[in-house]
Amino acid sequence: MSIVRLSGPKAFTILSSLTSLSLSFFPPRTLMRADVRDAAGNLLDAALAVCFPGPNSFTGEDVVELHLHGSPVVVEAALCAACAAGATPAEPGEFSRRAFLNGKMDLTQAEGLADLIAARTQAATSSALRQMRGAIGQKIGPIRESLLELLTELETAIDFGDEEDIPQANHAQLAERIKEISCELESLQGSYEKGKRLRDGAMVAIAGVANVGKSMLLNRMAGEERAIVDDTPGTTRDFLQAEIVVGGIPVFLMDTAGLRETEDPVERKGVARSKEVIARADLVLFVVDGAREVSDEDYQAFEEVRERPHLVVANKSDLPAVATGEELAGAAKGRGVIRLSAKTGENIDRLVDAIAREFAVSEGAVLAQAPLTRERHRLAVAKALEALARAGESVSAKMPPEFTAADVREASRALAELVGEIAPEEILNEVFSRFCIGK
Repeated sequence: MSIVRLSGPKAFTILSSLTSLSLSFFPPRTLMRADVRDAAGNLLDAALAVCFPGPNSFTGEDVVELHLHGSPVVVEAALCAACAAGATPAEPGEFSRRAFLNGKMDLTQAEGLADLIAARTQAATSSALRQMRGAIGQKIGPIRESLLELLTELETAIDFGDEEDIPQANHAQLAERIKEISCELESLQGSYEKGKRLRDGAMVAIAGVANVGKSMLLNRMAGEERAIVDDTPGTTRDFLQAEIVVGGIPVFLMDTAGLRETEDPVERKGVARSKEVIARADLVLFVVDGAREVSDEDYQAFEEVRERPHLVVANKSDLPAVATGEELAGAAKGRGVIRLSAKTGENIDRLVDAIAREFAVSEGAVLAQAPLTRERHRLAVAKALEALARAGESVSAKMPPEFTAADVREASRALAELVGEIAPEEILNEVFSRFCIGK
């Protein structure tokens, strides 16, 4: 089954030309059998048609859907017939863009729809669904109302400050109100890291010297053979990737080449790429061989991850313990060492739990909120906070209310841009160009 969707003032007219259905006998939101024909009268398909009169439709315009049999030939013929009757091909995201422009959704809801389509986990799906239903806008709305109330009072004091019956602004009260609004925005801003990880996932690099079991650990955590495992040092020449779900978020495991000095030019390139992956990773699992002493080579390799968020993993717990990894734990900022066996699976669950704690994400907590998910959201809230900080400074300095009003107005504008009430064309193009054609 394939669906051809038309939206706009000519949608019903084009439907009539394709199917000969009379709109006067075509009940809205009801599937009707229809023979689809081209301009020459050639039968293209025996389909189902449904109409959604505006403004009670997804886009707010008249919308028509033709439910066709799924043959690409049939779909292409129907599209050609629709275009011949006056339709034009949709751009990516055009239906959602029309819905936004017609006031059927705000910009964060449109982004939530895109995130819902691309969601990789149940938690990400639930969060995107809440955003699509307006959860971010519902948080921003009361904050903007508070800003506009404050702005109204400031502008009243500016315009009618000489009138005896107009109360003058109280600096202490102004400062307190600005602080309260800022605290709400800071709480919202604090949700961004979790929201970003829900949407984009997190990168975890598995690092260490050669032959400590990094590839076997990747395979064990992924639950499948993704990496070649061999006792020969340097088997992994480039990074390999596997995706798992931890605490409701997608986690991309990156198996890297062993960190060591080598004369092999190919392996040397692999080591260089490993260092690049480590530098970009949200978390590094530094693996040591728990069945032998920590070597100078281990210490040297550890320098690559010392300043990165990391966990020390002592592998090969199925063998007699020689090293615990505690030698490196002091540099692990109190995280301790996880002793496990990639071969048998012992304590792999402890490692997964530790990764979840590092990202401070629990699926239950995520499902109860609609965090900021995009850099655009974060920047808009940051801009509002900066403006309010300036407003607070002008109040503390007892400057004329015009200064405070200008900054409060800028904070309100930043939040209006977040939900799309003010939407520059380049932002709309960036948001909707990432949608598929059908949305």
